[in-house]
Amino acid sequence: MIKPLTSLRIVFALMVFLSHLQFFPKTDTVFAQVYASVFYEGSLGVGFFFILSGFVLSLSYKQRFFENRITYREYLVARVARIYPLHLLTLLISVPLSFPELKTSVVNFSAKFFADLLLIQSWVPDPAYYFSFNGPAWSISAELFFYLVFPLLILLARPGKMWTAVILLLIPALILITPEMYQHRLFYINPFFRSFDFFLGILLYELYERGIFKPVSRAAGTAQELFAISLFLGFFMLHKYVPQGFRHSCYYWLPMTVVILTFAYARGAISDVLSNKWLVLGGEISFGFYLVHQLVIRYLAYINGRLGILHNYYLLAFIMLVISLVASYFLYKLYEMPMNKFVKEMVGKKKDTAVEKLKSAQAA
Repeated sequence: MIKPLTSLRIVFALMVFLSHLQFFPKTDTVFAQVYASVFYEGSLGVGFFFILSGFVLSLSYKQRFFENRITYREYLVARVARIYPLHLLTLLISVPLSFPELKTSVVNFSAKFFADLLLIQSWVPDPAYYFSFNGPAWSISAELFFYLVFPLLILLARPGKMWTAVILLLIPALILITPEMYQHRLFYINPFFRSFDFFLGILLYELYERGIFKPVSRAAGTAQELFAISLFLGFFMLHKYVPQGFRHSCYYWLPMTVVILTFAYARGAISDVLSNKWLVLGGEISFGFYLVHQLVIRYLAYINGRLGILHNYYLLAFIMLVISLVASYFLYKLYEMPMNKFVKEMVGKKKDTAVEKLKSAQAA
């Protein structure tokens, strides 16, 4: 585990949280301006997670694949055990929020539910599907696709090859020629096109493995970290001048890769801050926070709307944040990690049983 990168996960998860604070009344013009210019852009956090995922999986599995120390089956079991139990739980928790649609059409409700259950909802080019039930789970659907093709992508990742750059340039080129009305569902949602973010993370690991741009001293590391943060903030401040299709896809690739590569080396003073145990814990629970936060927002907004308990929406947003963080902590400790272990052990036992039966049959 690279502690600064783990801590950055909660930072970008909080940005996604801010992008989902859509329950404020339109009469609050101050919040509306801040949301439109700052909070809405928090959706960029998803792109960060995709790039980081490619980097971290390469760090964890690339060498093990090349040295035949892990099978494709063992790898997939480990990845599914990591994401699916919490996805299934949050999917079930989200079902009551979709009851109104169940009354309208049992067929549509069932189709969307099974798409989410199978984690294929992001392949359906319709927001009624990919944002159904627990909306953020669309990105988990994309992640599953990344996991499936990861072994192939690590073979293709060659930073020094011209064709690698050509592959990445396909995305901005396609955005330029794609009508705006289709850009969101293709370049923000579709797993195939988002796999370019993931592939970028794999390429980034290749640079990290070779020590490219590795700071030679602590002072240089701190300077590089300040530069990485400044670069990201500069891109963020200029985002209003960039078409949304690019911002939802490739616009932040450069600053995000610089941030990830810089903090992967963990050579500066800011890395020391990000290595704080509480921030690292925040990163560890960030997956749970990501999947649960919108459910907390939707349920509390609904309850407050019906009962009129709080009229201070800033306080309500703060309560939503606290509940999401607390819930994600307990989910991590009491559900995510135990279920992760349980699934891997169950699959392992079935494998051992199958091997024993095969040996018995051969002996007979």
